[in-house]
Amino acid sequence: MMDGSTSMVDISELGRRIRKLRLEHRLTLKQVEQASGLSATHLSEIERGRTSPTIGALTRIARALSRDASYFIESEERAEVGQLSRESRRSVALANGVTAEVLTEGIPGSRVFAYRLIFDAKSDAILELEAQELPGDAFYLVREGELSAEVEDTRLELRPGDSAQVSFDKGHRLRALGSDSAEVIAVLTRPLGVGPGTTDGGPRPS
Repeated sequence: MMDGSTSMVDISELGRRIRKLRLEHRLTLKQVEQASGLSATHLSEIERGRTSPTIGALTRIARALSRDASYFIESEERAEVGQLSRESRRSVALANGVTAEVLTEGIPGSRVFAYRLIFDAKSDAILELEAQELPGDAFYLVREGELSAEVEDTRLELRPGDSAQVSFDKGHRLRALGSDSAEVIAVLTRPLGVGPGTTDGGPRPS
């Protein structure tokens, strides 16, 4: 069962979110019962925070409400449209000479993580991402400077305007080339371990 010790929100908040979304969709408990296969009585108890759904039950409720299950248990209730002003972006040092600027706070159930990566040419700026068992991809677009991308036995040299896509089932290393700093836009299906959406098992800087 999901409770306050295992989920990111307590069961009363979980129930509130389910009820809120159901009403926004103008659905009755009976309609959600038909779509999810869970009884209206059980759904009512969940909405009131009197009982906690199993993971399977929450998945069925989420499907009935056309929403990813993560929407109900994320610690922050996010807006449908995410906006982040330039002034509010946070920068975090990932590795020696590598800085990440978080470009998105995420939307409900989002599986996309976007960053602006800066590689300092004055240091040995390297970002190494280990291979992951879970499926996922990384897309990189070089805006300024030059970058080396090493994927197992393959080595790519990327210049401004060049891009590359890499599967996370392969470990890869990014390194600045030349005497100028490099700026890269990274869009990933796993977090870099900084900012909103951080989860265990995401790629980590070495």
